[in-house]
Amino acid sequence: MTGTFFGLQIGKSGIFTQRKAMEVTSHNIANANTEGYSRQKAVIEASRPYMITSMYTPVVPGQVGTGSNVAQIQQFRDEFIDAKITKETNTLEWKSSADSMMKQIEAIINEPGTATVRDQLDKFWSAWEDLANDASNSALRRNLVEESETLISVFQEVDGQLRRLQGSPTWCSQGSIESQIRDTVGEVNNLANTIASLNEQIGRSESNVNVANDLRDQRQKALEDLAKLVNVDFHYDEKGFLNVNCGTQPLVQNVYANELNIVVKNGESFSTIAGSESYPEYSDNTEVASAALTHTADQRNVTVTVGQLAQAHTQYSFLTFHPLNGPLSNFGVTSGSFMVNGREFNLDAENTDMNGLAQMLDEANINVNASINESGQLVLESSQSGQDYQIESTNGTSNLFTVLNLQDNKKAQDARFSINGQAYSSSKNTVSDALAGVTIFLNGSGVANLDLRPVVTSGKLKGLLEVRDGSLQQAIDDLNKLAYTIAVETNQVHRNGYGLDGETGRNFFKPMEYLDVNNPYKNAIQNLALEESISSNLNTIAAAGGTIEDPNDRLRTYNGDGDGSNAIRIAQLKQTNFFNDGKSSFNDFYNELVTDIASKSQRYETETAYSSSLLIQLDAKRAELSGVSLDEELADLIKFQHAYNAAAKVITMVDEMLDKVINGMI
Repeated sequence: MTGTFFGLQIGKSGIFTQRKAMEVTSHNIANANTEGYSRQKAVIEASRPYMITSMYTPVVPGQVGTGSNVAQIQQFRDEFIDAKITKETNTLEWKSSADSMMKQIEAIINEPGTATVRDQLDKFWSAWEDLANDASNSALRRNLVEESETLISVFQEVDGQLRRLQGSPTWCSQGSIESQIRDTVGEVNNLANTIASLNEQIGRSESNVNVANDLRDQRQKALEDLAKLVNVDFHYDEKGFLNVNCGTQPLVQNVYANELNIVVKNGESFSTIAGSESYPEYSDNTEVASAALTHTADQRNVTVTVGQLAQAHTQYSFLTFHPLNGPLSNFGVTSGSFMVNGREFNLDAENTDMNGLAQMLDEANINVNASINESGQLVLESSQSGQDYQIESTNGTSNLFTVLNLQDNKKAQDARFSINGQAYSSSKNTVSDALAGVTIFLNGSGVANLDLRPVVTSGKLKGLLEVRDGSLQQAIDDLNKLAYTIAVETNQVHRNGYGLDGETGRNFFKPMEYLDVNNPYKNAIQNLALEESISSNLNTIAAAGGTIEDPNDRLRTYNGDGDGSNAIRIAQLKQTNFFNDGKSSFNDFYNELVTDIASKSQRYETETAYSSSLLIQLDAKRAELSGVSLDEELADLIKFQHAYNAAAKVITMVDEMLDKVINGMI
């Protein structure tokens, strides 16, 4: 049977139980505004009862309660909602970071606005129109030079700001995308280490039957913070450890963390994210093909079969010419016109030698590099590979190419390859349009298997990579193509005109150097500049044209100082369709560039708003279960306080009873 002091034990258990419940409630109140905290509750249950033994016990058992105790501290958390929030957080940060970068690109382009590329380009064409009306006016010539230099400055300023925003592996300013990528990877690695450390702490804390609720909250918060930065695949093992993968890279395994690495190939290409410190080739046969993943999120395994590589056209003159400084007329070349790649040239054979001919072709920006080899032969090499860039040359009124008798050293050919059996052809050996977000490098004939499983497929890092390698790079390339075409086409017409000194064959802009055969527009804006002769001597601006006055003449005759026909032809370039297979003019091409940026920015903004709205709903749903309600907690606090007081009253009453028994019965 129970002892005399049994009531004190029951009262004590009530006091301890209610006190623990008040402590849990106080903990909730203290963390009402703590991010990531989930509400807790003391689960109170009756303690094990005392069995009354008697002869009737087997038939009618009798039990006496022994009080209460806190069975567990329950945490209110729904793992399904947590998982959905983690996934949606991943998507939201991807879209919002991309949206932020696109807004910065829009601000740099600054359309519609003043002092923009479009505004200055219109002034450039207008300056040529004005000069055409009064070709000998020095003030109009000076205005043309100033507007041209301003156009160059605007191009270079916009291009420079876009490149600074983009950053590079070797130099990246604070706030550039490259800098943000490096900072974000550092944050990812720190959070991975935090989760691994929390796994260890939770493992130690829960070695008995305890549940480390607060540590679990911190781990979930760290996981959601990690999901903001990069895609996460996670699961809990049998020991309760949280294991996290980022694509193909394990980030957290039990109590160990692995790091992501930023790697660069040859110091030239943009950085990529990998699980190792070496650049991932993604290929089992790099001698045939390799790949670089840019902004793709697709998991793909492909087989690339390369039949032939793209090749640039190379020609050489059959005859050798010595001495190189002798006039071409000595070899039977007549003065007059000739065509190379659709461009017309005027040759004064009596005053041009082999080196002068090579220089004329080399500086013309006609996708041809011209030089003289040691044997005195003229060598023409297409600056781009592929059949579309085959060198085409014909005589005009000059017999130049009949005399040169050009021979093929290498024929122009396209790359022939297949991806998973689907045939492709390309004018280049660097292919970026066959698989979205993947650049394939064709290195030789044969078969290669490419395991294209990117590490980063979502999160802030995905947004940064997607804009850096996609929209931003496309804007830079298009602006360089625009500037390149302006310089090349202006030079082509300008070379056929005459300055006030009666001379012809001069460029207006400095010729572009071909630094990359696969991308002739690369760094065109950085190299864009006026010819020094144009800047220093206004008379060299070829505003006038020339005409064939006698059918027997092979060269044009200068039309005179007042003629502005060549300036008109240059001004008319504004309306000529040089882009999109002859369908778009300069303004059309630039408008397409601006529209493309704006539409992508709008798409990211819309997707961000949708994802944000969905995340707000999920947060509200989780708050219903896990959030702390101060009104509810205060009500519970009063309830537990009253129960505590009542338990104390039980002890007081038992004490009075014992006092009567002990002291009152003497």
